[in-house]
Amino acid sequence: MRYLPIHQINEESILAIPVYNDSGSILLNANTILKRAYISKLSLLGYAGLYIYDDISEGIFVKELLSEQLKRSTVKALKSFNLDACRLMAHSIVDELLSQSDVSVDMVNIAAFDNYTYAHCINVAVLSVIVGIGMGLNYNQLKHLSEAALLHDIGKVNISLDILNKKEKLTNDEMKIIRSHAEEGYNIIKDNFMISGIVKNAVLSHHENEDGTGYPRQLKGNQIHLYAKIIHVCDVYDALVSNRVYRKAMNPADALEYLMSNCWIMFDVYCVKKIMEYVSPYPTGITVQLSNGQNALVVQQNRIHHLRPKVVITETQKEIDLMKVLNLTIVKIIT
Repeated sequence: MRYLPIHQINEESILAIPVYNDSGSILLNANTILKRAYISKLSLLGYAGLYIYDDISEGIFVKELLSEQLKRSTVKALKSFNLDACRLMAHSIVDELLSQSDVSVDMVNIAAFDNYTYAHCINVAVLSVIVGIGMGLNYNQLKHLSEAALLHDIGKVNISLDILNKKEKLTNDEMKIIRSHAEEGYNIIKDNFMISGIVKNAVLSHHENEDGTGYPRQLKGNQIHLYAKIIHVCDVYDALVSNRVYRKAMNPADALEYLMSNCWIMFDVYCVKKIMEYVSPYPTGITVQLSNGQNALVVQQNRIHHLRPKVVITETQKEIDLMKVLNLTIVKIIT
């Protein structure tokens, strides 16, 4: 399978990974033959691209980290505003990730505009738990981290979609409303005795910056809890690689570069280093341009050096291991 931008997908292509609607139900199953009407509808819904099967990508497999059932159940819990169910789903996310031998992120975000909020919360929970596993957090710590990550944007539920999805620059008043979501989220969960104080603090503090320029309390450095630091990095990363009504998605490599460039300013450097260990800048199945001008398909990751995966030249089908062919580098992702 390989990932293609929506405008490059041809009619009769075969869908490789299911597409979900904003209720968490499957909109199109894997192995669906994509008609022109399907592609047009998905484009209107905001899907930037899809994973498809074709001859070029035969033998390439990209694994989703969470089961379809868990994704659907988590979206249902979030949409119903059921905090107890959200906690259980957060714990299930930890269990599913811990059951896997490889928890690296090797997919392009394919969320649509309509289900962005729910997909984003799930993605941030997954990313945060993966970073937490990499840091050696214990089981209870991972459950608390997952809860906070899944609930981090719950304060946005009462913000108008006109503001959340506004294409133009936000006014000062609108920006204040957006920034209120951290405190609003805290207020929603603060009286729930089943939710730990650490979780509540992380929800409140996930937009605090290392240099004290964040919100709502302008905390800095060690004043910010580790869970909030992790969620901050994962939140921004997933937002950057997601297609939004007001901007196109950034590719994973550029998003990671953004995180690196903002270490010690917005982000904790240790958290950024950890996410870079587990997120592939050039996901398997994506098309890249090499330094010799040729286009190539990423077919296998190198877990020691994410910047140098195995690729297949799209014109000649020749496989190249960039760890062995050191005079070639990846220049950019083709979109």
